[in-house]
Formats: sequence, C-alpha cells, structure tokens
Amino acid sequence: MSLRYKALVAVLVLVATITGSILLFVKSRVEARTEAEIQDDLAFDGQRMRDKLQAESERARAAIGTSVRALRLDQVRHLPGGIKSNLDTFVLEWIRQSRADCAVASLDAIFAEENRAQAIHKEKDWWIVACGRETKDQALEERLASSPTVNALIGRATAGVRTISEVILVGDDLCLAVAMPVFQDATTCGKFLEAEDNLSRKPGASSAAAMKEFQESWPVFGTAMTLTVLNNDWTVRNRLRRPEVSAQVDHSAEDRARHENPIHQILFAGNQATATSLPDPHASTVALAGARAAGTPEFRVTLDVGGHRETYIGLALNFDERPFSWDRPGFLALKAVGPELEPLGNLLAAMTRFGVVFAVLGAVLAYGAAWLVIRRVRVLQAATDKVRSGDFQVTVPVDSKDEIGVLAGAFNNMIKGLQALGLYTDSVLARSVLDNPELLGGKASRHEGTILFTDIRNFTGITESMDAGALTAQLNEYFGAIGEHVKKEGGYLDKFIGDAVMAFWGPPFLSTPDHAARACRAALLCMRATSDLRRSWQQQGKPLFFQRIGLATGEVVVGNIGSAAKKNFTVIGDSVNLASRLEGASKVYGTEILLDERTAELAGSAVLVREVDEIVVRGKQKPVRVFELLGLTSETSTVARRLIDAYGRALAAYRAGDYVAARSSLEAALQAAPGDGPSQWLAGRCADAMAGKAAPAPLTITKSYGPAEK
Repeated sequence: MSLRYKALVAVLVLVATITGSILLFVKSRVEARTEAEIQDDLAFDGQRMRDKLQAESERARAAIGTSVRALRLDQVRHLPGGIKSNLDTFVLEWIRQSRADCAVASLDAIFAEENRAQAIHKEKDWWIVACGRETKDQALEERLASSPTVNALIGRATAGVRTISEVILVGDDLCLAVAMPVFQDATTCGKFLEAEDNLSRKPGASSAAAMKEFQESWPVFGTAMTLTVLNNDWTVRNRLRRPEVSAQVDHSAEDRARHENPIHQILFAGNQATATSLPDPHASTVALAGARAAGTPEFRVTLDVGGHRETYIGLALNFDERPFSWDRPGFLALKAVGPELEPLGNLLAAMTRFGVVFAVLGAVLAYGAAWLVIRRVRVLQAATDKVRSGDFQVTVPVDSKDEIGVLAGAFNNMIKGLQALGLYTDSVLARSVLDNPELLGGKASRHEGTILFTDIRNFTGITESMDAGALTAQLNEYFGAIGEHVKKEGGYLDKFIGDAVMAFWGPPFLSTPDHAARACRAALLCMRATSDLRRSWQQQGKPLFFQRIGLATGEVVVGNIGSAAKKNFTVIGDSVNLASRLEGASKVYGTEILLDERTAELAGSAVLVREVDEIVVRGKQKPVRVFELLGLTSETSTVARRLIDAYGRALAAYRAGDYVAARSSLEAALQAAPGDGPSQWLAGRCADAMAGKAAPAPLTITKSYGPAEK
C-alpha cells in the first residue's frame, strides 16, 4: 500500500479511534448515570406504592373502627329483615369512608342464626355476610365467600382478636384486606381499642406477651373486613406522576425525556400478573417471566409496548418491608431506558457527524502531505531497485536538508560502500546481503550445490617470462571473462587463488534446483571465452592461457568462516576438495573439463558427457566415477557421439580385462577424434597391462594439483 494511502488510512483510523473513544466514554458514563437515576426512580416509586397501600390500610382501619363503634348489634338484631339487611346501612358508610370495593362481616354462628342472618357462606362456627359498593358487586362477594385466603384471614382475626392488613389473591384479583374484631356492643369495642393502644406503647418482650394474653381474653363474636381491589384501573390511577413541565421554562431535552417516560407497575401473585399499568397485558406476562428468570429484584427485560421494542429496567418489591421473596405478592416497577437515552443518541449522532467531517478534512491534508513526500521517496525507491538488480553506479540528488535529504546522502554513501564491496567480493554476495541481511551474522548452513575449480596450465612458467604489470593486466582480463560467465549463469564467484578460480552454484545465491546444469554451461562458456582471448592474445604476441576445470556436486557448508577480525563468506566440504582434485586430474587424462557422477546425474539430458575412469580420493574408500563434459546436448556434433560410443566400449572391455578389444575400440575413437586425450591415456593403460607392467586399478588423487597412480 502506498504511503499516501497509509497516511489517509492512518488519519481516518486516528480520528475514528479518538472520536469512538470519546463517544464510548460519554455513552458509558451517561448510560451508567441514566440507569442509576432510573433505579432511584424505581426505588422511590416502590416506596411510594408501599406508602399508598399503607395509607389505604390506615383509612380502612379507621373506617372499620368508626362503623363498629356505631354498630349496636343488640339493636340491629331486633330490627326486621335480618342482620344482613340491617347491616347494609352501616356497610355503605363503612365502604365510603375506606374507599374500598367491598365489606365483609363474620359473625358467630349461634348469634347469626338466632338473629336471622342471611349468610353468603356458612361454616360450622361462623357465618360470612358481605356487601359490595351500593350492593352491586355480587360476583365479588361470592368470590370473597369462597376464597380460602379470606376465610383464613377471618378465622385468624376471630381467633386471635388482632387487626390484619395483607395483600391477598382473590380469584383473578389482588386485594388489600384490612380486618378488625367485632364485639357485642360499641362500649366493649371502645374499651378494647383503648386498652390495646396503651399496651402497644410499652416496649419489650413482656409487652408482646401481655398483648397476646390481653387479646385472647376479650370476648369476640365476629370480624369486620374491608377489601380494596388492586386492579389495572387502580394501578393506573396510583402510578407515580411527575410535576408538569412548564412550557415557559427552557427545560433540557434530558429533563423532558425523563418527564415523558412513565414508570409502569405490574402487580403479581406467584406466576400470575394480576394488574398492570401497561397497555398490553401480554407484555406484563413477559416482564414477570423475565423478572423471575433473573432471580434478583433488579432485572432488565425487553418488551414490545405500543408497537415499540424497548429495553426496560425493573425492580421487584413486596408490599411490605420484609426481605423480598417471590412467594409473597408484590409488584414490578418498570421504566424504559430508550426514551431517556434519546438525547444522548442525538448528541452522539452530532459528534459522529463532526468526527466524519474532521476525518475527511484531515485525511485530505494528510494525503497531500504524503504525496509530496512520496514524490521524493520514489526517487530513492527507483535507485534502490537498481541497486538490488546489481547496479552499484546509481546516485540520487540531495536537494534539501530535511530528513529526505539526509536519507539521500546516506544512500549515496551506502552506494560508495557497495561499490567498494563489489571490488573485493562478488556482486552476487552484495545483492544477497541486501536481500537477506541475516547472512552477515547468521549461522552457517548445509546445502547441496555445485563447485567449479579452474586453473591455468603451466602458469608458473608463464609468470617467469612476463613482468608484473603485463601479467596482472592479462590475468585480470582472463578473470573478468571467467567472472562474467559465472555471474551470467547465477553462480557465486567465491575467490581467486593465484591463477585459480573457485565458484559455487546453490543456496543462498541460487534457489532453483538446476545448479549442476548451470555450472556445466558456465564451464563451457569459460572455455569458449578463454579460446577467444587466446586468439586476441596471439595477435598481440602475448602468452596464451590454457585452463583445466573440475566440477563436483554435493553437500557443503555455506557461511561466514574465519576469525573474529576477518571472515570470508565461502563454502567448504568434501565436494569442494573433489572439484579441486578433478581439475588436477585433467592433466592425467588430457581433458579440459572433468565432473563427478552427481554433477552428471543432476545435469541430465542438458549436457553430453562420457565416463572417463574411476579415481580414489584420499579420505574416501569408494572410487569416484569421473566424466568429461563434451558440450551441450543441443550443440554437440555426431563426431562427439561416435567418440562417446567408441570410448564407452573400450572402457568396458578394459575393465573386463579384454585389452585387445579395448584397443580396437580406442582406434575407432581416435579415428573419430585424433589426439583425444582420454583415448590416448586408456590405450597406454592397455599396453602396460598387456606387457605386464601394471594391473588395471583406479587412480588415487593425492593433491589438488594432480593425481598419482598406485
């Protein structure tokens, strides 16, 4: 990716990261604060609901007390129509004062029966008489009469002579029930209430025991009870309402959102939602199920209300102050999160738009600045590409004093260093170091490769007849021709050893597997180049150089070898020694290029070779088959193929001990190529064997500069 695009992306990512971080920080803080405020609202609303129920309970208890004091049962029972008919007048006042939905009276069975009570429910010891508001709620009266909870409350009140205030489930309704004992007359009732108030003001366990004994000692023949139905209408009427937001005051969007987002209540008993202020009853069921699944009083639930899907924060509470339990009736207080976060959403959207505009402007500026830098960096890039391709003569202009100018100057200094490096090392090594800097300090490694050794015949004699300047100039011309063809075939010119040259094909300089074929082509090209030089030198009257070449392939160690002060990047191993000794063995066989069996095998059909002999290299037990490189397959004449065929037959006969047949084949070989060195050598070996002078045996190579026969 281009630098200008990277700058563009970097600015966009930077702005996006900063803006996103700010948005996330603001969002998290505002959401946390909003949720905390919602939790406070829910807790306040829950306490307000409890206070409302407590007020209802106090009002119902006062209404019962007033009615009971006014209810002279000794007078009522003598009136015609029975107890229920005569209670209606008192019950209606009782309901009006308590603002309840229904009133219930429980009377001693004997008292009720003697006074013609019209009971809607009869037990063994007591009868139940009920009256709804204006005597119209007959269905509710019947449900109350059959409710086990109401009957248990009445029985408890009758037996224990104590006031009861509970929220109970009656059928499908949740009701607030407040009960008080009924006495024979108002005087007895008044005395009981006064004595009970006095005892309740005395703290301690003894006071509680005295209260219990006191309550059980008073004669009671009935119970009075009021019930307020906590239905949907009651819930909506008693939902928390905030003060109206004044239109004249400039309220914040957050304040308006909180005001317009109501708290909803869902009353429940067990798994049943009995009343709700939500417009959708199904949503109440889902909310209750979600709250119970959460397992804690605080919960979150997602509801579809009025066609809108919202997340609600909820709080579950019981109607009393005891620790919360799902086993007791209670209510859920719910409030939607979304409406109160709407101002935050608007703020985040505005900040996002600002961030996008800022990012685009910054990206454009960064793109322009990067383009100006890139235009100058591309000059360095082009120069670097030339260096990587081996051109160490390139330079870049230094047209400024900024960082790019300093970099250009450093680049030019590096080129000077590479130029100096190229004078004393192969440029292949310089390029390899540029591509793989780890070569300088890396550990040596083992690789299979092909090694070439070349040497000039009778060089010592040549040096004695030339002055130093002329010798150096001619030798450099020769080395230049050799080095050119080594590089052309991808080889590494390892070193010059006097008049000898060592080159290597293989990793890390050559990654392709055709190193043996490349080395063979290079050897042939070197021979042709030397031949061309000889024709030129002959015209100039200069001494002529004739060379011998040895090629060997095998596993070698490649790396920096030397002391801490000076190192040479070279190759070592048995194959290096073998290549050197094959070059020397050419003197015995009269050949120009000898190669080992592995080189011939890897070069394959690309080259034309003939097996010359087997030699024994000092340090190896197994003889090494050596081959002469005659040329490329595509360029070799039919004469060379006849020579290979004839010499091959002669060598096979020689090894079989048929020296006559071997000499006959050698005559054919010499006819095809008069003066062929290997044929002349093998003919001499056959003559010696026939004369009994020497038995056939492989040559033993003792030194790199020539073989010695056993």
